[in-house]
Amino acid sequence: MFLQQSAWRGVHRQSLPRRCKHRCAAAPAWNPQNTPDPIVMPSPSFSPSESVEVQLKALRTNDEPWLNHGIQTAYEFAADAGGMERSKYFGFSKDLYHLDHFLGMFGNMLGDLINNQSHELLQVAEPEAGVYVVRVRVVGPTGREGEYDFRMVRKELGRKAGSWMTKSVLKAKA
Repeated sequence: MFLQQSAWRGVHRQSLPRRCKHRCAAAPAWNPQNTPDPIVMPSPSFSPSESVEVQLKALRTNDEPWLNHGIQTAYEFAADAGGMERSKYFGFSKDLYHLDHFLGMFGNMLGDLINNQSHELLQVAEPEAGVYVVRVRVVGPTGREGEYDFRMVRKELGRKAGSWMTKSVLKAKA
């Protein structure tokens, strides 16, 4: 039986006899969920501002070393990513259960952060105990400037426990 199975695996799909007019469907060539962890992951050793800095640096070269690596880094730093609860990461209630849900929304809501030209840390404030707001000025890919507030909280449980995570990223009001 084993020899028959291994021999079967070696048969190319096109060499099989055709029993119907429909072609066999192939799996997609790329799955955004099938990537390794980003180069830099959340760590308890990072301060709130260092956690923001890691994300903005990864977003500056979004597609290096692989497609959407920068957005994937931001997803790993998102406090509510992968959970079943709704998130206000983008300022309104949104499901961040899958990276796919995050990819599209990030490009629509925070497009100036992707492939940004530069960023500057403006201010770090602690409006309430255990919550930091890191304000940054970003020069987007088209040269347009904008200020963004990263609301940072410390993760309490799981493999990222003790790390400063992004609860929301909102364009700062002028």
